[in-house]
Amino acid sequence: MNDLIATPTRDDLERRFSDFGTLGEALDYAASGQRGLNFHDMRGQLARAYPYRALRQDALEAAGRMIQAGIGPRDRVALIAETGADFAALFFGAIYVGAWPVPLPLPTSFGGRDHYVDQLSVQLKSCDAKILLHPAELGDMAGAAAKHCGVPASSWEDFSAQPKSEKPLPQADPDDIAYLQYSSGSTRFPHGVAVSHRAVLSNLAAHSHGMNVQPGDRCVSWLPWYHDMGL
Repeated sequence: MNDLIATPTRDDLERRFSDFGTLGEALDYAASGQRGLNFHDMRGQLARAYPYRALRQDALEAAGRMIQAGIGPRDRVALIAETGADFAALFFGAIYVGAWPVPLPLPTSFGGRDHYVDQLSVQLKSCDAKILLHPAELGDMAGAAAKHCGVPASSWEDFSAQPKSEKPLPQADPDDIAYLQYSSGSTRFPHGVAVSHRAVLSNLAAHSHGMNVQPGDRCVSWLPWYHDMGL
């Protein structure tokens, strides 16, 4: 029996339609409320409730580890985009240090191991990644691609055990690049697109107003986080 409780749909925090300067500001605001992310398994059962305040805390800790590892503004942090709390925390950790998180795909049933390693290798080279962070179960393939490109790699679990810096975080500007997003590759090989804070927040605001989002509404998505609409 699943006794987990989802994050609430309503709280006392006013719902704002992405009228923030940066993604970091948006998470800072969301973390002052009770809402959050809810991850479900393949059977639709709640697997983890992840309040935004917990996401922010984990992201700040990840940011401290990135700074300690020598990662700073405009460095590219490649992340295998498994939909879950670890990726979310590392994504926002990179945002907080001014680095550019780069969501990379999970392996599919097409092409096998070698095809996936080749795909990761091309994307790691094209984005000039400073580090590759990945789920432990993908260590063999992710490690092979990283070694081929001369990029340091670490599992999420190993990275979470690394020491943290206490240096202050840089201040982001709305026109700074927030992250790099690879296209789906359905019609050509995936190519990277630089997305600014202003662009993604404007896009989210347009979605919110266009769909007339109400205080009690939830968003449900099955799209993977390496897909532009999924992210």
